[in-house]
Amino acid sequence: MPATPRPSPLAPTLLALTALGGCVPVGITGQVGYAHVRVGGEIALDDGGGSPSQNEQSVESAFGLGDWQGSPYLRAQVDAGGPVLTTSLFRLREEGRGQLADSFGGLPSGTTVESSLDLGVAKISAAYDFDLGLVKLAPGVLFDVFALDFSARELTLGSREEIDEIVFVPMPFVRAEAGVGPFTAVGEIGYLEVSDLGDNEGRFLDAEVMVEWHPLPLGHFFAGYRYIDVDGSGKTGDESFSTDLQIQGWTLGGGIRF
Repeated sequence: MPATPRPSPLAPTLLALTALGGCVPVGITGQVGYAHVRVGGEIALDDGGGSPSQNEQSVESAFGLGDWQGSPYLRAQVDAGGPVLTTSLFRLREEGRGQLADSFGGLPSGTTVESSLDLGVAKISAAYDFDLGLVKLAPGVLFDVFALDFSARELTLGSREEIDEIVFVPMPFVRAEAGVGPFTAVGEIGYLEVSDLGDNEGRFLDAEVMVEWHPLPLGHFFAGYRYIDVDGSGKTGDESFSTDLQIQGWTLGGGIRF
């Protein structure tokens, strides 16, 4: 007589997960667009063991940067009926020419330089929605990742100084969302002031607003504005650097929700 098959010990767990997945609606939103962004403020590099913030200089006049630049913009969101995960990404690339108002690493004041900036900014957030009727509030944690590759090259001899760093900044944040008819407005703000974040320290602010228009059940269009303030210092190799940079710009695009 054949043996009666025994149920797998994983069966109750699999059944529970299946039931939970069937009870919790999960919405996935993908957005693709265009970002029109610029960077302004000051930056410094010191290789003598001093405080680099003492010789911060304008990225516009000293390095010839700060013009508006275009970038692809990507954003995705997973909404599990309470927990919400969101990520977005853009990249700013620019070249310029300027004259140093102060020393920059081993480059002396008054040097004419060609500069290059390659800055990738990724934003990842985890929050929990509280539906208050007309407004949803979602407190959570925001993670900004800055991939900074900045260089300045002296024209005559080709001497070069560079800042090549990836800075990962976690900060508390809150998102507010309200809808009227086919329009939805979303605002997010995160802030952190820290004295020890690895080799980095400083003050970080990330604020973003977005308006979505939903003319179709699944498709929508969006427009937004984002402002990032990075006022901090750290080390790149054996050199110390400091930044007081403002990154800001507009986003336009469309998306679909599944």
